[in-house]
Amino acid sequence: MFPLGRGTLSWPNVPRVNDYVHTPDEVYNVLFHHTVYNKEWMESKFPSNAAYLAILREPFSHLKSSFNYYKLDRLLPFKNRKNPLKEFLRNPAKYPTSGVVGNILVDKTRNAQAFDMGYPLEKAENMESGRDYIQQLDQDFTLILILEYLDHSLVMLKRLMCWETRDILYETQSRNSKTYPYKSYQPTETEREVHRQWSSVDYAMYDYFNQTLWRKIEDQGPGFFEEVEFFRKLNQQVNDFCSRTKTGKDLPTKHIPKSPWSNAFDINHNFCTLLRIDYSSIDSLIRRKQGRPVLKKPCEEQRVPLNPNLYFVLDDRPAFQTLGDVMKYKAKKNTKPLSPTQSDILKKLKNSFLKCKKKQKGMKDHFHAVAGRFKVKIDKLNNIPKDMLDLLNETE
Repeated sequence: MFPLGRGTLSWPNVPRVNDYVHTPDEVYNVLFHHTVYNKEWMESKFPSNAAYLAILREPFSHLKSSFNYYKLDRLLPFKNRKNPLKEFLRNPAKYPTSGVVGNILVDKTRNAQAFDMGYPLEKAENMESGRDYIQQLDQDFTLILILEYLDHSLVMLKRLMCWETRDILYETQSRNSKTYPYKSYQPTETEREVHRQWSSVDYAMYDYFNQTLWRKIEDQGPGFFEEVEFFRKLNQQVNDFCSRTKTGKDLPTKHIPKSPWSNAFDINHNFCTLLRIDYSSIDSLIRRKQGRPVLKKPCEEQRVPLNPNLYFVLDDRPAFQTLGDVMKYKAKKNTKPLSPTQSDILKKLKNSFLKCKKKQKGMKDHFHAVAGRFKVKIDKLNNIPKDMLDLLNETE
């Protein structure tokens, strides 16, 4: 199943009929895009024997990553820019990090992983409900992997799914890893406890499924750890081999002999290409292979990315579900558009604006209502493409 367009599948909403590419027979067997788990909807779309998989990350590590990814260290009024987490954890409730997207309450600092697993933010302080929901997830999911024990999780997944070792090989060099001042920060016991209370369901969920993973591992016997060690060494060998790949030049085939945990298989240039391919490229590759090109929604139906919506919320603006909502709101309220100091938001939205045909019915007027009220010279905005400049100039 593919979203209609790229990116998430209706996050944080339940997918609507116009949110995904429909197959002729309405049969679906794989979904690997970001979405919020909704049991009722997924069971209505996928076979009864479908395997449900997810991965969890240690909650404090997840908080640090969210702070950096969503630029909370810059958007919120912290004095300590090098380590805003210390300031945040003195009183998390003080900072406006939640808001309504569509009609759903979202917060990227509180129970964010539980939210993606389908647990509503409104029940953040209801631990009895949280524990019941975790038990339900344990029944629904074939396996919930733990990032801090990724190799153990993958070997367990291989065994549960009756896969081959080549099916779980992965690129060891992280694509999205970035350095920021507080990345390696370890919280004090007090800070850890504050965060545990703030994201109590996330911690309960992580602890439960971490323990569940290790119980499953114990049931596998001592041979499991031998396979993990074998897998680690093999995965590194494959990564070392694939790192020699150069564009346009094929590598000689590398033969991997049979072992107690794997049948023999070969590694070649094509395998290395697939090993290193990114999420967006694999999405396009599968679409082309199945004859399903990327379909684009009408501009007014394109969903607003999470980052801009979070910025709207932090700036005391309403959050929006679609780009059309953004423009219609501004036209109706006659409000000023985003200022040049918020050009990062503009950059995220401008590409979607440009996808609209200039003469699309109703869209040009909405665009003018937004773009025509900039109180600055256009040349002061960074990285504005010519097509957008032309539209902006038409409004002057």
